[in-house]
Amino acid sequence: MDTPQGAAELAESLLSPLGDRWLHTQAVAARAIEATTAVSKDDRELLVAAAWLHDIGYAPELRDTGFHPLDGARHLERLAAPSRLVRLVAHHSGAVYEAEQRGLTAELAVYDREDSAVMDALIFADMTTGPAGQSFEFGRRIDEILQRYGPDSEVHAAIRKARPYLGAAVERTERRINTFVSLPPSQRAIIDGSGWWPPTLFAAEHQDVELMARLLDAGADPNEGNGATHAIDSEGDWALQSGKPLTVATTAVLLAYGADPGLADGSGETPLQVAESYDHRPAIRLLRRHLSGDLGRNSPPGPDSP
Repeated sequence: MDTPQGAAELAESLLSPLGDRWLHTQAVAARAIEATTAVSKDDRELLVAAAWLHDIGYAPELRDTGFHPLDGARHLERLAAPSRLVRLVAHHSGAVYEAEQRGLTAELAVYDREDSAVMDALIFADMTTGPAGQSFEFGRRIDEILQRYGPDSEVHAAIRKARPYLGAAVERTERRINTFVSLPPSQRAIIDGSGWWPPTLFAAEHQDVELMARLLDAGADPNEGNGATHAIDSEGDWALQSGKPLTVATTAVLLAYGADPGLADGSGETPLQVAESYDHRPAIRLLRRHLSGDLGRNSPPGPDSP
């Protein structure tokens, strides 16, 4: 069931008698396939499998709490499905907001929510597909849910509260799709084969300034993949390995496109701390100017400035 084919078979066995619910599920899976360019190559089958299974909790034989993300996740857990698949189903489309309305927050919290491109793309697939498989814009989909479920419904209250979270996920996914498809097929194949994701991470790792600029101009998030922190680390490591002078080109492009100069990576290191660890003075000077907001001076800092 952790493959798209296995997931589709399980979903069909549970949902095919449910009319529109089955039509919706098939269309969400198709939409997820369209969105696979928003996630890494290694995660694409997982995304599609989660799309097939996201609503299996509606099957009458699985009904326990009456909250379909939780009932579906519990069934997958009983079937020994992979943990990430279980958690994606449990938390699809802002399930935590409805859990709050139903008093099931503790029960859902058993499953950790991942905040990732895969979760975003799963939300995108669900939140741009109508109840009978129609293709909807995000706003129309939200309005349809609010109309279908009355103001006194837990779903209505949850969707109203979740709307900003869901909208942000849809927007991020659209940006990732547009960014990746803007590249020539040969470049996409190279990035897919490299294991570096998102594409901006590949560009930083390979010190490819032209590719970085192209990706950012197409809408890539300059902070995704640790943004300036990773770029500076790559610049420092490249200089150490090659024996050549430090460059600041990829970092400068990221900052020019809005990368956060103070954004820490997963270990808590900021771009400035990484630059200081390499004695990367060009990056240190550039970061300090961005951090201070002092970008309008007529003359740049001298080469001996700290």
